[in-house]
Amino acid sequence: MDTTELTLRPVRPADRERTLEITKDVWEGRDYVPRVFDRWISDAGAEFQAAEIEGVVVGLQRLRPYAPGLIWYEGLRVASESRRRGIARAMLQAAIAEAHEQGFHEMRLATRDLPAIRLFESAGFKAVVEMKWWRGLRVEGGEPARIPEPAEARKLWPALQSSPGVELYAGIVPDMNGARDLSAEELERLAAGGLIRVGPERRGLFAGGARRRAARAADGASLRSRCRRLESRDGQPAPRAPGRGGSPGQRIRFRGCRT
Repeated sequence: MDTTELTLRPVRPADRERTLEITKDVWEGRDYVPRVFDRWISDAGAEFQAAEIEGVVVGLQRLRPYAPGLIWYEGLRVASESRRRGIARAMLQAAIAEAHEQGFHEMRLATRDLPAIRLFESAGFKAVVEMKWWRGLRVEGGEPARIPEPAEARKLWPALQSSPGVELYAGIVPDMNGARDLSAEELERLAAGGLIRVGPERRGLFAGGARRRAARAADGASLRSRCRRLESRDGQPAPRAPGRGGSPGQRIRFRGCRT
């Protein structure tokens, strides 16, 4: 297609029905975009964009600044009748150019869709970390983990920084809402939101959140051992720990692109 035909504009409340049409066949009708539609269009700190051709919305995408120099890319959707015409590529290229113009040095995203991965890699994105998230049953007994104060969480960084697990996770917090660089400031931010638990005698650190956040944990002797229980180095899911319940999730790939 001639990409000069493509026009990007903010998504409007009137685009709700068209959004439902575009996303109805995504993930067998379980796409999350309709659920966040109202929140996204009301978020003045992000850009929820519609792509039009001759006045018809054919695609969606969202750009959201979330940390200094970093912008999160999400919600790329193209109507089924308009796919394989270069629309997704044109939208992505426009998003990268806009992020660059606004002074962001890196765009990050998370996906498990293979065609999307091929598109992003062809646009210059590189894999940062690949994870498999899962849900496990709560284990009762023993001294419970506690929520540290933000200042205390910040002081944990020197010990955590030397852990092999930081390298294993590419130095980021693989959060589906924005993969931030792991640092003392990030530990403090997570603790302020109640998203960190410290084990007895500071032997372990767990950072997690509600809903569909990727698992990242340190439990017991070292962060490295826990990470290996979540996923082995070759990207294959590690065996479930004996005597613990849980359900496997989907493998998620976090990617970054310098703008």
